[in-house]
Amino acid sequence: MTRSPYPILRLVYIAFFAVLAGCGGGGSGNGNDPPTPPPAPSGLSYPAPQNLLLNSAMTPVRPTVTGTVTSYGVTPALPPGLSLNPTTGELSGTPTQLTASAPYTITASNSSGSTSFALTLTVFTVPAPSGLSYPSPQSLPFNSVMTPVRPTVTGTVTSYSVTPALPSGVSLNPTTGEISGTPTQLTASAPYTITASNSSGSTSFALTLTVFTFTVESGSITRIAATGTSLYAPVVVRPVHLEVGALYARAQDATGIILPLVEVSANGDGSFTLMLATNPTVTPNLFAGNATLNLCQDASCATTLTSVTVPVSIIVLGSTSDWPGNNLTALNAWAGVADWGTFQGNAAHTGHVDASVDPDRFTTRWKIPGSALSNGWSQLKSNLATANGLFYVVSSGSIDSGVLHARSESDGSEVWRYSFAGMSYPSANPAAVANGVVYLAAGHQDETYMYALNASTGEIVYRARMTSQWEDYLAPTVGPNGMLYANAGTYGGLYAFDPTGNQLFFASLEQQSNWTPAVDATGVYAYTGVLRVHDSLTGAVLHEIADPTFANYVYEIGGAPVLGAPGSVFAANYTNSLLNGGAIGNTLINFRTDTNSIGWQQAGVYPTTPAYKDGVVYAVNQNPFRLEARAETDGTMLWWWTPPNPADSLFVSEVLLTDNLAFVTTTRTTYAIDLATHRPVFSFPASGKLALSANGVLYIHNATDLIAINLK
Repeated sequence: MTRSPYPILRLVYIAFFAVLAGCGGGGSGNGNDPPTPPPAPSGLSYPAPQNLLLNSAMTPVRPTVTGTVTSYGVTPALPPGLSLNPTTGELSGTPTQLTASAPYTITASNSSGSTSFALTLTVFTVPAPSGLSYPSPQSLPFNSVMTPVRPTVTGTVTSYSVTPALPSGVSLNPTTGEISGTPTQLTASAPYTITASNSSGSTSFALTLTVFTFTVESGSITRIAATGTSLYAPVVVRPVHLEVGALYARAQDATGIILPLVEVSANGDGSFTLMLATNPTVTPNLFAGNATLNLCQDASCATTLTSVTVPVSIIVLGSTSDWPGNNLTALNAWAGVADWGTFQGNAAHTGHVDASVDPDRFTTRWKIPGSALSNGWSQLKSNLATANGLFYVVSSGSIDSGVLHARSESDGSEVWRYSFAGMSYPSANPAAVANGVVYLAAGHQDETYMYALNASTGEIVYRARMTSQWEDYLAPTVGPNGMLYANAGTYGGLYAFDPTGNQLFFASLEQQSNWTPAVDATGVYAYTGVLRVHDSLTGAVLHEIADPTFANYVYEIGGAPVLGAPGSVFAANYTNSLLNGGAIGNTLINFRTDTNSIGWQQAGVYPTTPAYKDGVVYAVNQNPFRLEARAETDGTMLWWWTPPNPADSLFVSEVLLTDNLAFVTTTRTTYAIDLATHRPVFSFPASGKLALSANGVLYIHNATDLIAINLK
């Protein structure tokens, strides 16, 4: 045997391969074969086709595939802006180039092979939106939910925006373009540019928008009303940021005191007056709450612009209602306003108090029964006078013992009284007060005197003799010269006294009673069927004008001359109106002392002395039954008002005027009529003579009660 030259090396090789066999290598089942590669992917697909909007980020899309993918590729190249994730196969991006519909082959691969999918892809665009519009202008009520407004637009809109920012509380929906909300900021009319956009462009619209309101410039309505009567209360509203042509209104009131129908009138300053009316059919009660006033621009008020609320408190009283209570507020006088010193307030007997009063401030002050003033109080003698916080009233009939009462305006309590019971023919006529002295005529026959009493204490200042028969007289008149003038005389006449009680003169006139003269710086005016103007110191006749309509039936006048503008005097035989149930009648005369002529005359049934203010005479007429406002110059009827209740059958008091109201009294009710609207604003279920003090206390006095009403 021949030996190998490399025996040791041969053994090493054998051992090496034995080890390899033991490690699993080899292809003969002994673990030595190479690894098997994964299968090629298959079934690749994408959501297709893909229609992508130019310049809009696409929603990423992912593939569906079977098997392992180590990479993705696409051919041809995707449109600019789009990309294929080579690892996940996700397609995403924002296409920036219009691309016609075309297939893009996407291949998913691994080491064993690949699978492909032809994805059809288009990059398109849409036209920019156009024709954007909104209902415009929009007037939105402040603090009220607006009715949403929506746009009209052509094309696709992806977003809406507005500049400048809408008023607080109002918003624009960026997706739908709807405008809605509750505006909480008053805003003048202004344009708001709303823009509707998509990827291709935008369109805009200038929406004019206003947030408006109505301010209520009047306060709450607080009234006193007599049952069966309707009162009128103005509410002034002013539009803010709103141009209003015609305005209408309707009232809603849960208490039932305010009627639904509201009259609206435009004022010259842009505001509107809403005239509310109370319900005359309600039963006596206190009605308190808030009235809602719906403001509209159509007569039927089908569409409400906005609403305002007004607090309402109205007490309705009947003739048998309980007294609503005393309101003893502190008294304070109007600056520059004289007291109610004599018949019809002043020496000119105009019945005018130079002050404006607010019917929403009227309250009941106090009431005292007629029995507290003694019995036998006649209607004629219930005129009273006021001065320095006291009022003076006489209780007496023609043959009853007379008493002059001085009482406090504050609460009606008695301060002092003076009785004329010790006279041979005790009687007292209504009083006048001036310069700290109370004046009145008392007695009959040869024991007739003009009394002057200290207004504070009731002590006698003087007692001046006069003559009379059994007549009654109205309150004397103190002239601006401080002299006193009165009707008296056995057969009628005019007395004049100086401040110490010395008689200046006596002028014999027609035998008429129940009148008092008027006085001014020119002279003393007496009407007895003839108007005479006397010199205030000598009694000499300066003017004399006969009443061509005068007829003497009962030797009484029942009133006084009223002085108008210089040279103008009003008078009538008022007592004749009472005869034959008014069938006799009388005539209201305007005398012209500057021309010694009759200015004009008006036949009627005028029961009481009229009032006068600023060129207008205000007279109550029984037939036709109304308050008349006539022009001083020619008697032209300017306006009239008729009491609304059939139970109002007669006027029983003279007319009383403030700067804004006329007060009249019927057989059952006292009314205040607004001089501007000619509507009643106050009514009270009591009849009587009227007076108004400088402290703003209205007196209604009759044989049953003396009532004080606060007007301020």
